Amino acid sequence: MASADTPAVTPKYPVIDSHIHLYPASEARTLAWYNPSSPLAANQHSLDEYTAATTSPPELEGFVFLETDRENDLATGEADGSGWAGPLMEVDWIRRVAVGEPKEGEGHDESHAKLVQGFVPWAPLPSGAAVMERYVERVREVAGEAGKRLSGFRYLVQAKPKGTMLGEGFIEGLKLLGREKLTFDLGVDQHNGGDWQLDEAVEMVRLAHEGVDDAQKVRIVISMYIPFPQYRLCMRNYVYVLTNYRPPLQTRPFHMHPPTRRDRKSVV
Repeated sequence: MASADTPAVTPKYPVIDSHIHLYPASEARTLAWYNPSSPLAANQHSLDEYTAATTSPPELEGFVFLETDRENDLATGEADGSGWAGPLMEVDWIRRVAVGEPKEGEGHDESHAKLVQGFVPWAPLPSGAAVMERYVERVREVAGEAGKRLSGFRYLVQAKPKGTMLGEGFIEGLKLLGREKLTFDLGVDQHNGGDWQLDEAVEMVRLAHEGVDDAQKVRIVISMYIPFPQYRLCMRNYVYVLTNYRPPLQTRPFHMHPPTRRDRKSVV
């Protein structure tokens, strides 16, 4: 038994920052939300800035990179792939980080490669399974040897019209991800969008898993914008329901916890 004079030892646990957004200043204009007067768009938010912001936890092992909402167009993507140029540019950027091939001025070097534990690009889920299959193949081509770190895909639904995540194409796209052993990162905004987004999310999971063998059910990572006053209610009423689907879903909430949580330090 430790004596009163023995200093307390804080155990160290490996930390994976499970949801971050990074980008080089040279590609900021491809962001769908780009505004030159915004410091988020005008300044660089790359690996140099990230490592400077995460110096306090020495046990940080790396991160999972999530897409930053590059400009895209579903219609031209379906037609000839041109609407995917922005997201594929982002895949090429995270590839360079992951394999240690920096470009001058992009804010990363060879030492940062080990930090990329996984990455989650944008994907055209509403376009359906056939288009998604083409897109996933294209992402893997661009990612090259970094493709082994491809974790899943994201398509933001929090600002989309009602019914987007329940469309036939969307559901078939989710089923494709399940067959490919890739996750879907679900982002909803209950605060600005309303409770219906949570209701549709539950129905979306039901439809995506309906008639599918457990081994091929898409795993859904849940990321939700919920203000603190409603946090407990929404987590109890909705996330509990979702996380009890089989196979178990992963939960990765963000922007809901105090900024002091050491495993959620994000540049953006």
